[in-house]
Amino acid sequence: MANEITGLDEVQAKLRQLGNQRKAKNAATRSSRKAMNIVKKAAVLNAKALDDKDSPERIWKNIITKAGKTKGVDNVMMKVGVKGGARNYGNNASNRRANRIGRRYQTQGDKKNPGGDTWYFRLVEYGSATNNAKPFLRPALNNNIDAVQAEFKRSFSEELDKEIAKL
Repeated sequence: MANEITGLDEVQAKLRQLGNQRKAKNAATRSSRKAMNIVKKAAVLNAKALDDKDSPERIWKNIITKAGKTKGVDNVMMKVGVKGGARNYGNNASNRRANRIGRRYQTQGDKKNPGGDTWYFRLVEYGSATNNAKPFLRPALNNNIDAVQAEFKRSFSEELDKEIAKL
């Protein structure tokens, strides 16, 4: 889910004053990490409520904030997710063309992760044929979108001030 933040006129003036796009992207990355940590905290609380007390794995311990790859210096992507993920290729056009459907791939899912091997978190989040969905990641973002945007605006302006002060 991609969101654009509006109302950043004073921040755009600071960006023009800074002039270096790489420094601006670094500041935006730091700010987006701070903002998305709000979602991470909410997801951890949601996952703690759902975790099975009898299981040695803990989904909430594997929730992380991670920068995503983007092309160029104009975009920043920050993800909140669970270490591990699915082990099978998804049923989409690209994987069908490459004949990957039904095959498995290596994930970060590992018993060495802080919460154990929590590859099954998608079954909890999205449900399955036999179990109802109990989402914990999606509500964490949906319920905190305004707080995330406000924190990004505040933090990005602060980070740009720090970069400008270094000039």
